[in-house]
Amino acid sequence: MNMRLLIVAAALICTANCAIKCVQGTNGTADATECTGESASATMCSSPKFVEYTGLSAGVNYACGTCAGETKGSTCEECTGNDSTGCNKAADTGADFKCHSYTYNTTSKAFTKDTAMKTCKRLKDTAIKCNMPKASADSTTYTSTSGCGPCSTKTSETHCEACTTDSCNSAIRVAVLFAPLLAVLVHLF
Repeated sequence: MNMRLLIVAAALICTANCAIKCVQGTNGTADATECTGESASATMCSSPKFVEYTGLSAGVNYACGTCAGETKGSTCEECTGNDSTGCNKAADTGADFKCHSYTYNTTSKAFTKDTAMKTCKRLKDTAIKCNMPKASADSTTYTSTSGCGPCSTKTSETHCEACTTDSCNSAIRVAVLFAPLLAVLVHLF
């Protein structure tokens, strides 16, 4: 009975006084280490926020303690630390994939496919998705800058089309390219 009491007491003392472990630095796959120095009393760990189809937020390190300034939720995430594992380890990611991006030409009033493809990042269980403008889209109704990810819920029905394989958004609709020409021809005849 006394031995059990000692074990419970030791566990409570360690819980109250043991430093937590967090992944620290720029490598999210590194082993978690004990928080020391100014961070020895930290109860939270922080890490760069993973944004679907974009990747990790830049300029944020894995660290002991809370997110710096007002970055929590926008570029940084927090978790409650413990003394055995780093709660802020890097998320499991899926293989990168590529999508075409499109730029609106204000002179021709049409979208053109950019030459360079964009690399899209995703979590392990996230499906591959690319998007592209429909013929009815313009610079205010189709605002994707990367072509990565699904269409926004506001534009998916009328101005944007999504697909689910790597590089699948390569063919912009012929109507988008020839709509201005067709309009001129109709007015001429």
